[in-house]
Amino acid sequence: GGIAGTGITALLQMSAARDAPAPPPEAWGAYAKKSGESTGVIAMVDLLIKDLEKELTEAKTEEQNAQEDYEAMLADSKEKRAADAKSLTEKQSTKADIEGALEKHKAAKKAAKKELMAVDAYIQSLHAECDWLLKYYE
Repeated sequence: GGIAGTGITALLQMSAARDAPAPPPEAWGAYAKKSGESTGVIAMVDLLIKDLEKELTEAKTEEQNAQEDYEAMLADSKEKRAADAKSLTEKQSTKADIEGALEKHKAAKKAAKKELMAVDAYIQSLHAECDWLLKYYE
């Protein structure tokens, strides 16, 4: 039977007690090592490990070389700073000597200018006396 006029039929359940359960599915069998597939995977993992070790060795070598280059650059910089400091000290000493000489020359110029003004005044007085003599001598 089923539901009238719908075309749906009802399924009947049979009593489980009458029928025996079905046998279990067959097992996979005894454990056996799959040598072909697993060695390929292990070989790939070993290859990855070797590549990683090689990269680590290269990185350590590059780091060591970079450290040596850095230390050499620091030593060069230290020497350059020392040379620059010495050069600066020498230049400051030379500058002080030149400034001292400049002050001496300025003082000498001032004295020479005073002397020149005195000679100028003497020449003017001589000129005036000469003019007076020329005017009244005749």
